[in-house]
Amino acid sequence: MSVLRVACAAIVGLAGFGCAWIAVGSSRGTSRHKTLGRAEVNGLIDALGASRLVRSMREQSERRERARRATRDMPVFLDIVTLGIAAGLSFDASLELYCERYQTPLANMMRNAMLSWRMGVRGRAEALRVLASEVASPAMKRFATTVTDALAFGTPLASALERQAQVIRDEQRSQVEEEIERVPVRMLIPLGTLIVPAMLLTILGPLLGPALGMA
Repeated sequence: MSVLRVACAAIVGLAGFGCAWIAVGSSRGTSRHKTLGRAEVNGLIDALGASRLVRSMREQSERRERARRATRDMPVFLDIVTLGIAAGLSFDASLELYCERYQTPLANMMRNAMLSWRMGVRGRAEALRVLASEVASPAMKRFATTVTDALAFGTPLASALERQAQVIRDEQRSQVEEEIERVPVRMLIPLGTLIVPAMLLTILGPLLGPALGMA
């Protein structure tokens, strides 16, 4: 009987140890899954933050490019609208004349803005203000303000647009001149790091060769 009792106690002890081992393993697995879950969540948050940053940078780049192209096309656009108004056309008809003859991004944006106030979605002043905010160009903002004030107060619009076109051309000319002036400064880096050392080696090499050989 004593032997049987010892055997039963041993079996019960082994069973208890096995249950405890299983419980510890399951708790470790659960904590591991929790750790992996937190890591995955943190990785997902980081990925979302990075994607938002990339999207924001891309939108800013597209916005700058849109503003640059719109500003570049503004003088021709203002000339066409000015000629149309001087010929007796209304502002909308002059604007439509440019939109029909040109397929530039500026013409597409103007076409959409004109469609919005013709359909009654926005007023003309609001549509031009929204367009200026989307383009984010100082020239477009001046154009929207000039057109809105001229149509509201009855001031001559053709002369105002002609002056604005001349101002934009002067600004573009000054920007080109500034870029030309920066070219010699930018050339100093390759000149000082590549060309000048090569010239010194070419000139001083034959003179230093015999001296080094004698030494």
